Amino acid sequence: MRKRWLVVGGLVVALAAGVGLLAGCGSAQQQGGEPDPAPTPGPAPSTAAYDGLAVAQPAIPEKPAEDDYDTWMNTLDANPVDFNFTQSLSAFAYRSAAAVLDPTTDAVGANANVNADASVNSAYSPLSLYYALALAGEGAAGTTAEQIAAALGTPANLSTAEQCGNLFRVLATDPQSEVTLANSLWLGKDTPFEQAFIDTAINQFYATPFSAEFGTAATDAAIASWISDNTGGLINPQVQTDASQILSIINAIYFKGSWSDPFDTSATTQEVFHAEQGDVQVDFMTQRLESPQDFRRTDTYLRASRSFGGGASMTFVLPAEGTSAADLMADPAALEEAFTAPSDDLGRITYIMPKATFDSSFDLIPALKRLGVEDAFGDAANFSNLTSTPAFISEVKQESHVTWDEEGAEAGAYTNMGIAKMALPPENVEEVELRLDRPFLFQITSSQGIPLFIGICGDPTKTA
Repeated sequence: MRKRWLVVGGLVVALAAGVGLLAGCGSAQQQGGEPDPAPTPGPAPSTAAYDGLAVAQPAIPEKPAEDDYDTWMNTLDANPVDFNFTQSLSAFAYRSAAAVLDPTTDAVGANANVNADASVNSAYSPLSLYYALALAGEGAAGTTAEQIAAALGTPANLSTAEQCGNLFRVLATDPQSEVTLANSLWLGKDTPFEQAFIDTAINQFYATPFSAEFGTAATDAAIASWISDNTGGLINPQVQTDASQILSIINAIYFKGSWSDPFDTSATTQEVFHAEQGDVQVDFMTQRLESPQDFRRTDTYLRASRSFGGGASMTFVLPAEGTSAADLMADPAALEEAFTAPSDDLGRITYIMPKATFDSSFDLIPALKRLGVEDAFGDAANFSNLTSTPAFISEVKQESHVTWDEEGAEAGAYTNMGIAKMALPPENVEEVELRLDRPFLFQITSSQGIPLFIGICGDPTKTA
């Protein structure tokens, strides 16, 4: 018999066998006195506008001390992130990045992609969208579930939820990690939610469920506050929910890394960046690394990477003269090849790169449709594993902030997926100069090799 959660005035009601079970601050109890498998409801973190709105708290894994290698290795052993899963996640990153950032036409040659403009800057987080979409997929059924699963691309022999849980635990407990993930569910009051969906959200995605009154200033402020807190204060979104919403699934990601070899600020000078719409003056950082580094040069691009202290890296792809960043971004296979093909060359690289800070905002529904997710956005949607209320995805929004300077890089992003009630909605090494003085691509990668952010820097003087 299917158990459901119902949020009523900030309390959790578990619905099973036609009997309503009310839980306040203590443990939910099944009939007969046995503990309910749902996590114990508890107080929200004492911060900001969402204080007191959490109806349960996931047990976020704690990060061990940097010298506690035994605990870290035990965590790795207990939470295997399958190689084929990381490969499929990376493939999703490049397919979705091309769908989001390609400034040409959509998959059927109709309208231009309004998200992307090769003349300006943009940064998109595939991992943030992946977690939000994967969690929505746990509530989907029928063709809707099949389309989401195909877009995610998880191998059939693996559980997406289990692998997402393992990856979350690995990132959360990596003593060297510069990556922080957070997930939340904002549950509309008086809407029944399937217990299995809530359990998976809490136990594998570590999503905190909050009570929400959509369409109110209080809920909008609470969601905005949660996003800001979980993106390191880099993003302060303007959130405006609709009364027809029953759920928001939100993922937030935050990254901060210091270069293994910081730039000398005294070497920063004003130079020319050749933007699509004309030359601009910008601060350029310069550094020659004495140790030989891997790089890759083809007829279409030059690629090299800089490392951060904890094992993450930032990769730069400079298109060759006559090739634009948009050309590479338009083709998922070319984009993946540009970032992942083996680096067969070794050289002492001089980095000449602009400082940059910019914000991006995306409507991700068109990109998801390009990836084959169609039914979820209309009256064909089937989210019966999430709620008995007919529902569809009404919005998928992502905002990001990226900055880099002489010390390192910092980035944050969130994806907000709104679900509404059904209604239409060595030797002889080469000297290499990577002069990033025209539009280029970039990627920030975790120490596990997972793309966190992929973007275009078209004009470093622009902040959006």
